[in-house]
Amino acid sequence: MNRIDRLSAILTLLQSSTSVKPKQITERFGIGIRTVYRDIRALEEAGIPIAGDSRTGYSLVEGFKLPPLMFTKEEAFAFLAAERLVDKFTDSGLRESYKSGVDKIRAVMRLSEKELVTAIDAKIGKLDFDSPSLQDSQNRFQTILDSVSKRKQLTMTYISHSKNERMQRIVDPIGVFFSMANWYLIGFCNTRNDYRTFKLSRITELQQSDISVNKDHPSLDLFLKNLQDQTELQEAVIKVKAEDLPIIDESKYYQGLVREIRKDDTIELHFMTFSLERLARWYLSYMDIATILHPTELNQITQKIIQKHKND
Repeated sequence: MNRIDRLSAILTLLQSSTSVKPKQITERFGIGIRTVYRDIRALEEAGIPIAGDSRTGYSLVEGFKLPPLMFTKEEAFAFLAAERLVDKFTDSGLRESYKSGVDKIRAVMRLSEKELVTAIDAKIGKLDFDSPSLQDSQNRFQTILDSVSKRKQLTMTYISHSKNERMQRIVDPIGVFFSMANWYLIGFCNTRNDYRTFKLSRITELQQSDISVNKDHPSLDLFLKNLQDQTELQEAVIKVKAEDLPIIDESKYYQGLVREIRKDDTIELHFMTFSLERLARWYLSYMDIATILHPTELNQITQKIIQKHKND
């Protein structure tokens, strides 16, 4: 990225945030701290009123407005692709808000750009299939994120995974994250007096309460790092003939498929999985055309499942 493009991008970053620390700029654009100072000084010399400093963070002076930004063709295409994911993997509230935002983006485009985006829009699709997405009328995301921003507790009815029972919970929300095709809420459960992770698709009722969150909780990033450290991924390799590969559907990606390697007339499917047992149960659907290469434990689990089924 040349300097002119970088200065423009830094200006956009300042417009989109109340405070931007120098470290954020160095990490975002891969530049040194001295270059950051020079770029900020260049923007100020160009007449951009920048408030703050390197310690507190930079921001645009309150009340300063810039003309509407023009989006590049590549940025517009990215918005369209993201719209399909939002439509498939979020709830109705977030879907409608995103579509409203995309409509505003289209509104500032030139006619030629709108025609191009309209043409490409029809070339980006999604396959409708049963998935753990939030295809209902509840606005879970909006409720959770609004509660986080206002520091308000959430009251919820939650269906437990282990006992499949409805439980009432009062939670201090910390944030949401996406993993393995599911959305989760991390929060402090006042009922259990401990931190808990809740799958959003198992929340049947959700309301923001009038009670404020008074406790200071760790950041979402810290929780995610701890979850990642505690979760040990296991590698598995399954072999299939190249001619049979089309039989295996898109569910392979939900099992942690990371790459496919062709060797002569066969394809090796390499997985990184949280659960060998879960992968084994998926593999049973394709065991007539696929062979487990690694690890031995995956073969053993598969045989135990088969034997249990025979005994039953």
